[in-house]
Amino acid sequence: MRALKKWSNLPIRLKFFSVFLTLVLLAGSGMFVLNHQMFQVARDNDKIINHSVPNLTTQLQIKSTIMERINYVMLYVTTGDEELHKKFIEASKRAKNIEDQLKKNALPHEKEGIEQFIIHSEDWEGILSNEVIPVYQRNNPKDALATLNSRAQPLAIELMNEAEELSQQKIHEISSDNKKVLNNAWSSVQAGYIVMGGTLLLALLFSYYISHSITNPIFSLLDGVRRMTKGDFTTQVAMKRQDEWGELSKAFNRMSQSIANLVEELKQANARLREESHRARESTRLKSEFLANMSHEVRTPLTGIIGFAELLHEDAEEKLSPVQKNFTRNIIKAGEHLLTMINDILDLSKIEAGKYELEMSRFDMVELVRNTLVMMEAKAEKQNISLVIETKHPILQVVADKTRIRQILLNLIGNAIKFSHSHSVVRVMIEQSEHTVIVRVADEGIGIETEKWEAVFDPFYQNDGRLDRKYEGTGLGLALSRQLIELHGGTIGVESKLGKGSIFSFYLPSAMKEVVTSHVCEQTYKKDPLLVLYTVDFLDSFQDFSEKIQKGNRPFLAFMIESKREAIEIAQKHPEYDILVAVQSFQAGYVDILERLSEHTQGKIFSYIKGPLRFVERGQVMRVAEYISPSSDDVPTIFSKTT
Repeated sequence: MRALKKWSNLPIRLKFFSVFLTLVLLAGSGMFVLNHQMFQVARDNDKIINHSVPNLTTQLQIKSTIMERINYVMLYVTTGDEELHKKFIEASKRAKNIEDQLKKNALPHEKEGIEQFIIHSEDWEGILSNEVIPVYQRNNPKDALATLNSRAQPLAIELMNEAEELSQQKIHEISSDNKKVLNNAWSSVQAGYIVMGGTLLLALLFSYYISHSITNPIFSLLDGVRRMTKGDFTTQVAMKRQDEWGELSKAFNRMSQSIANLVEELKQANARLREESHRARESTRLKSEFLANMSHEVRTPLTGIIGFAELLHEDAEEKLSPVQKNFTRNIIKAGEHLLTMINDILDLSKIEAGKYELEMSRFDMVELVRNTLVMMEAKAEKQNISLVIETKHPILQVVADKTRIRQILLNLIGNAIKFSHSHSVVRVMIEQSEHTVIVRVADEGIGIETEKWEAVFDPFYQNDGRLDRKYEGTGLGLALSRQLIELHGGTIGVESKLGKGSIFSFYLPSAMKEVVTSHVCEQTYKKDPLLVLYTVDFLDSFQDFSEKIQKGNRPFLAFMIESKREAIEIAQKHPEYDILVAVQSFQAGYVDILERLSEHTQGKIFSYIKGPLRFVERGQVMRVAEYISPSSDDVPTIFSKTT
């Protein structure tokens, strides 16, 4: 057990090296045993090839020479041919050499039998050489032949039997050696199989062990990771090993603990953040409500101040001196400036509160820019600044809130004029990409530092924040412009070089599907047709005004009214229609008619007054209805059935 524990704690690389070295040693041992067996086989085979087979061949040659010699002697005795005698002598010499070679190559256990065979062979050959051939040569062929038949031939048969016996022994020995070689070869094959099988078995056992020792920690870590992905950041991996997997498990446990601590801290931080976010939203809501309420509360007396200042400035009886008239003019200008700032603050508070609604319509952006430049010409001429429009599109239709886009253009062009040098040029460039309409306002003015490009869009930010700054402004124009552009789904940005001018660009989506456009129109103009009420004094202007409405392709019903009661009765008959009240000039009770009509309709109330309005009168009307200026080119668009 202790050995197994020590083994499991060894580093993985050392385990690999140990098992690899063991397998190499086993494979080497197996190869050594196999080579030894193969060497033994080769040695036995060499014995058969180089010794046993030659001896057997020699023995067979001896047998052949015996037959050869007795045949030569018999033929010689029978025929007397001396050539045969010579051949006998040569065969005897050859047999002598073969016998010497056989004796020389004989194995220890063969020497006695071979020596006995050689003695018998010499005795037999002595009978032929000393008793048969000399008797024949003394002209006694009968005795020679008798000796040959009676003594030489039986001995020859015995010698041949002895040679045959030696040959059979050698054949048996060769067969035994062959069997031994085959057995050794099969033993070598078996040893090779055993070595390979043992090595393969050890390799399989090692592979199983390694896979088991590697995959188990992986599965354990994977299980821990899965538990962590399910939110259990306190999970721990149990691992008692001291190798690399043990170190990895310890690191995982430390990481898990750290994550659990971080998650707990994050939960606490999120709780604090939610509390702070709730406070911030509540603060923003209270701020928006405060700004909206204050704007309404301040705008009412301010409208009265401006109105009374306008009455004083008109000075019908000319009781004011020039200095006093100048004072009233300054009061009117300051009041209008303050009212504009209050309106901007009110718009920003509505946007932040998510209560601002755009009045979407289709209009020509190029025409809108031209009209806006016309409105700004007087201001530009005072500073000797030229206004230029640059575009390749004679007409460029967009779907947006036309009033708010004009407000954005007035802000951007007004800023460009304000911060430009005298005798410079302000350019308004209109472009179109695949899905975007791009409007750029470029000036040649003082420019903006790069680090202030984003800051200029913050509310109340002033590029020059000193008390004695040269350029006036509230710092709300660009902030409101950004909010309005983003409500349209677009973006606005600036590029500038200090001392060389700035380019303000805004991007509006131009690709609007028809279904979207129809939805916008339906949302903007829910009531169809329009109910037009006009007074007797407006009768002469009604024809031209009705033609403007007809250009918008929106059907309408028109009624001339003589009293407030009559207007209310008509409105009660058409409670779901939008109502437009058109008069020639502002009269006492006009605002009261608008207020009473608003109680009897679910649609919008529009006001159209052809005559000029004082500022205070326009303010009174706009509190109740949507005022349409006679100089506005919006009348066909506002009353269009399909934009």
